[in-house]
Amino acid sequence: MASAKATTHKAASTDADALSGSFASNKGKLLFPVNGKYKIVRPFGRQPHPTLRHVETDNSGIDIEVAPGSTARSIFAGTVSAIFKQDGFNSIVMIRHGRYISIYAGLGSVSVRSGDYVKAGHTLGIIHSDPDDSDRTILHFEIRNERQKLNPSQWVR
Repeated sequence: MASAKATTHKAASTDADALSGSFASNKGKLLFPVNGKYKIVRPFGRQPHPTLRHVETDNSGIDIEVAPGSTARSIFAGTVSAIFKQDGFNSIVMIRHGRYISIYAGLGSVSVRSGDYVKAGHTLGIIHSDPDDSDRTILHFEIRNERQKLNPSQWVR
């Protein structure tokens, strides 16, 4: 479901330790959840379905396409609050940053455990490459304030 308007970007590689203060005060300055080149193939919120007329979809996060073998990384320091599997998303890691939660879905392998404290930039796992979809490698990424879904593009750089 690649968007015709998708553009390729390169994630900032600045030192994760440059982040300071609380999660909320770093809005717009948080690390991007992947290293290297990426493409946002499905933005946050409601948008027309790519092939079905008169149908809208609602994305609770952003979908980020990366090269096979790419890893997901923590956007900010926090505690791994849950790791689980869900159909269509493979493994999911949730990290709590106070009242905020970052969600990383689509991991083929996970390198953290529930209860682990991670720093910004910590590798969480390898993003799954889908052999049934030309090995497309897509991370679904969300940020929430407790249950409220937030637009991740407004929080990360």
